[in-house]
Amino acid sequence: MIRVEHVTVEVEERKILDDVSFEVRKGETKVILGPSGAGKSSLLKIILGLWKPNSGSVSVHGVEITHLSEREKMPIRRRMSMVFQGNALFDSLTVAENVAFFLQEHSEMAEEEIRKRIEDCLEFVNLSETQDLLPEELSGGMKKRVAIARAISFNPEIILYDEPTTGLDPLNAKIITGLIIRLKKERAVTSVVVTHILRDAFAVGDSLALMSEGRVVFDGSAEGLLASTDPFVEDFLSEIREEADLLTHQTGRG
Repeated sequence: MIRVEHVTVEVEERKILDDVSFEVRKGETKVILGPSGAGKSSLLKIILGLWKPNSGSVSVHGVEITHLSEREKMPIRRRMSMVFQGNALFDSLTVAENVAFFLQEHSEMAEEEIRKRIEDCLEFVNLSETQDLLPEELSGGMKKRVAIARAISFNPEIILYDEPTTGLDPLNAKIITGLIIRLKKERAVTSVVVTHILRDAFAVGDSLALMSEGRVVFDGSAEGLLASTDPFVEDFLSEIREEADLLTHQTGRG
């Protein structure tokens, strides 16, 4: 479904991505792990065709997209959707209007069909009762679920998630990872999930790519990651575990 081959991106003579290669198979959930500044979110922009690499190629659905015009990319983008880290909901629109926005702007669906699609998408994320609410009336976890409802509104084959559980409490984070898993099982969605949270990566990922300073330093299974003797991998895992232990200790004291 997605193939990234030897992609390099430079911004002001600084390499954001450095000879990055990986692939995502149909129906797979690929997790891109790494610390802040590793280049994870930049990869999503490359896959969406928002950035053009300095070198290398990106193929989506078997189509090489790096040299396509914006008009030529549109049919491919319509088969993908994005769940943004900040949700990107329109504050002045209701939940229902947010979910319907792209359908009304970019489809020829009748209003009744759009209304039914809104109901189905909000039911999937267990927010049927929120249609008339504004984003400011929702919790952080609910906003993320609305963002997912909007992302699935036009039945995409690929969904890209940028830090989908960052800032959420453990319960809401588990709800979001559960939705990602359901979309794979029930709708055969292919996903790319960018995160720095190891627990979520292991929960949803069929394969994991760990990035450092714009390069992929590991690409494989969760078991392979845990067994790796690469110094950066070991350091990354130890830091994540220390943060988790500290959080657990602080929560226990509180």
